[in-house]
Amino acid sequence: MYYSAGTYESFARPLKPKDVDKKSAYIIGTGLAGLTTAFYLVRDGQMSGEHIHLLEKATLAGGSCDGRKDVTKGFFMRGGREMDNHFEVMWDTFRDVPSIETPDVSVLDEYYWLNKRDPNYSLCRATVNRGEDAHTDKQFKLDKKSAMALSKLFLTPEKDLEGKKISDVLPASFWDTNFWLYWQTMFAFQKWSSALEMKRYLCRFVHHIDGLPDFSALRFTKYNQYESMILPLVKYLENHGVHIEYGMDVKNVVIETRGNKKIARQIVYKKDGIEQSIDLIEDDLVFITNGCCTDTSCYGDQTHVPDLSNVKNGYGESWDMWKAIAAQAMHGEYGNPEAFCTDVNATNWMSATVATSNEEVIRYITNICKRDPRSGKVTTGGIVT
Repeated sequence: MYYSAGTYESFARPLKPKDVDKKSAYIIGTGLAGLTTAFYLVRDGQMSGEHIHLLEKATLAGGSCDGRKDVTKGFFMRGGREMDNHFEVMWDTFRDVPSIETPDVSVLDEYYWLNKRDPNYSLCRATVNRGEDAHTDKQFKLDKKSAMALSKLFLTPEKDLEGKKISDVLPASFWDTNFWLYWQTMFAFQKWSSALEMKRYLCRFVHHIDGLPDFSALRFTKYNQYESMILPLVKYLENHGVHIEYGMDVKNVVIETRGNKKIARQIVYKKDGIEQSIDLIEDDLVFITNGCCTDTSCYGDQTHVPDLSNVKNGYGESWDMWKAIAAQAMHGEYGNPEAFCTDVNATNWMSATVATSNEEVIRYITNICKRDPRSGKVTTGGIVT
């Protein structure tokens, strides 16, 4: 694996890789990771779009970035994505993806101008007692014991955190701090979440610390991320001849082990209920998104709650594919999907999207946000917990 650093390589144009015209790429999943993979193969890898195949089970690209308006349900989304100034790969991508709304500018241009005009910050960071301001007042309220434990977690080697929960490494006093309130509501952590994952987040988002108390570290798109990010990226790829194949339910990637070498030999998938396969050659590239936090999503509507009867521990199409791949490992080198999908009661969450013109509801929103939600600002009242 080759790692680059800084902007030195991001701003340079790479030479065309040797024999790239002989290669094909198969990308499983059309979430932001899969689409971005295809983008880099086109722009930096200089691979012909005709040789790039995105395989997607759904009828829509975008993975979990699928928030949009449905003619039967109205607006709905399985959660939102928070972005910041240091999403280096994302901004490197979208500086070269044309806007589909404004001629002659990039998606990044639009995004940057918007967040300059309408910066995100919350006047009320959190509420208690059904809408009362919690008055966190930009304080972290970290006692000495909690602060020391948090610092120790930041410095602990990853190998010493494997298999541990956050509650195993932080004291009971930590759960009453504003820092924990800010942290869990920004990043969706719970006490049972991985201590290793929290360490990685602390390292990755250390620059967020000042912005935790009012969300001012965050940036947002003009529309839902599907319209603002996924659609322009899909259009870019289609304009470069990339194949996006829908209805492709990938079940397994058959991998041959030859000494220290791992070679993907076959992609097994179902389309229209029929099991089929794609045979691979050694020059082919395969990119896999393994696991999905929105797998087995269930939807309700105005009169029905989501039907969770088919949601079972350890099951889900993305997890099943990962399990099939992991079963081929000699020494656990393909990871352990069971660690992520065997406690649905702990890992599930519910989100609700409200579209209303009810003046009483809007009055409550205004009182909580301390802003007029009809002001025309994209970030409306800012985020409130």
